[in-house]
Amino acid sequence: MDVVLRGATVALAFSAACVILSRAGVHRVAVLGALAVAGIGVFMISSAPGIHLALGPAAFFFDAWCLATPMVIWLLARSLFMDAIEVSPALLAAMGATVLLTLAGDYGRFHLGPLAGHPGAAEALLLAGRAVALGLLFMSCAMALLHWRVDLVEQRRRARAVFVAVVGTAFVVLAASEFVFGSRGAPHDWRLAGHSILLAGSFAILQAAASGVFAELYVTPSGHKPAATLSVVRSDEMESQLAQRVLAEMAGRKLWRRDGMGIADFARELGTQEYRLRRAINHRLGFRNFNDFLHHYRLREASGRLRDPAELHLPVLTIALDCGYGSIGPFNRAFKSRFGVTPTQYRNLSPIQAETHAALRL
Repeated sequence: MDVVLRGATVALAFSAACVILSRAGVHRVAVLGALAVAGIGVFMISSAPGIHLALGPAAFFFDAWCLATPMVIWLLARSLFMDAIEVSPALLAAMGATVLLTLAGDYGRFHLGPLAGHPGAAEALLLAGRAVALGLLFMSCAMALLHWRVDLVEQRRRARAVFVAVVGTAFVVLAASEFVFGSRGAPHDWRLAGHSILLAGSFAILQAAASGVFAELYVTPSGHKPAATLSVVRSDEMESQLAQRVLAEMAGRKLWRRDGMGIADFARELGTQEYRLRRAINHRLGFRNFNDFLHHYRLREASGRLRDPAELHLPVLTIALDCGYGSIGPFNRAFKSRFGVTPTQYRNLSPIQAETHAALRL
């Protein structure tokens, strides 16, 4: 029964990964998603009894891929839920080193590899690697949950719940089993239950990928347009009218200046349902995150005031508070993320340099 479950899961997981790539090409989210989904099948291969005798040195490849899957999931969560694109070479190097050390610990406890003569150290190293994997998985779930409320992409909001369910019930349970059962491995009944869950998950992912459910998740975030030219990008009566009201309220009443303004507060101000407001801002104005929508107005105002000769005497904190930020920390982070320099550095730029930064970033 276990062999049947493993074989079926491998086939479904790799099929789902191929469908994802065929639908989206080399898009970053699609590639990471395909690697993560294929990682389910890779786990089934690398954890199969006698696999090292059957595959020989090739088994090391599957073991390394299996150990790297939690890191792939974390990168996927950053790309999908945080719209984070850049990954430093140092971070990738650290991830690679973690995989190699965990792999050495995994083989060392069976008296193989460079730690063959130190099974105790190998066991400790393996558990440390498992702890890192669990930490990354929990962080991935946290990313999916923490920013759910401000997400304006409906399909991605639903994907957050599915992501947490899959990672929580499958990957975390399997990674945690090392702490519960140790090197002796999980009992047969436990493995059958876990593998059945993975089989069902792989089938569901394949169906979703084939039906195009993930299509909107592969959209690359577009750049932010200056608020002066922000306009409704498509025509649809109700949503377009609501989007026009959003622009009018933001320009006239400057609601973005309110500290702690959330999408529920904004919906109440406009007298509309929250889901309608999300659709209008996302579909018509092109924003994928409500906080980015607010930052667009706040940072445009702040950048102008920082360069205004009449306000050079004002502390940066005063301008930050006036623009709706509750403290200097979030303002500095948002400003540097958008302009590439801190507010103080921006204020000290030459007029040409400041204009160049504004043109490139806003």
